[in-house]
Amino acid sequence: MKRMLAVLAATLVCGPAVAAEYGVGVSAKSDNGLLYFPIDLSATLRVEPFVRNQSSDLTQKIDFGGEVTTFKSKADQVEGGFGLFGLAVPKESVRLYYGGRASYFDGDSHSTQTSQSFYGYRITPTVGFEYLFNGHFTLGGEIGYYFESRNVDSRIQASHQEIKLDSSGTESFLILRYFF
Repeated sequence: MKRMLAVLAATLVCGPAVAAEYGVGVSAKSDNGLLYFPIDLSATLRVEPFVRNQSSDLTQKIDFGGEVTTFKSKADQVEGGFGLFGLAVPKESVRLYYGGRASYFDGDSHSTQTSQSFYGYRITPTVGFEYLFNGHFTLGGEIGYYFESRNVDSRIQASHQEIKLDSSGTESFLILRYFF
């Protein structure tokens, strides 16, 4: 995670050496908030670092025939990465982009009975479009097919288990960006 953050910091620091256009953006999915930092290095190339922090707390009370039992769980996940995209401008206010995203994530979850920690990476070939409203705001959509590898260290009471999970699937986002 430290290496990835160093790469992201270097991208942001070294970017001013080039005539670039900088921005900030958010995904419009309420359950999956990503914060984007688009950097258009040229009219045909974009680098887009991004971060996500997810956290949840759950307390559940269940009545077992007059005996109320309380279950608690807490989960945290941090993800950081970057996208590299080619840009095309078929019309003046429309941009198409194509490329991919790579990210690293780390997190843990704890409940009354279990404890898990996990880390992994995600690679997502992506295509998208955006519409430029007034020279600063864009609204766009993107779709990607992700490949994810996750390593999980799971503890259920006295037992310990290490699990490797690989998954893939599609994901889509609406993204609102503001360019300075």
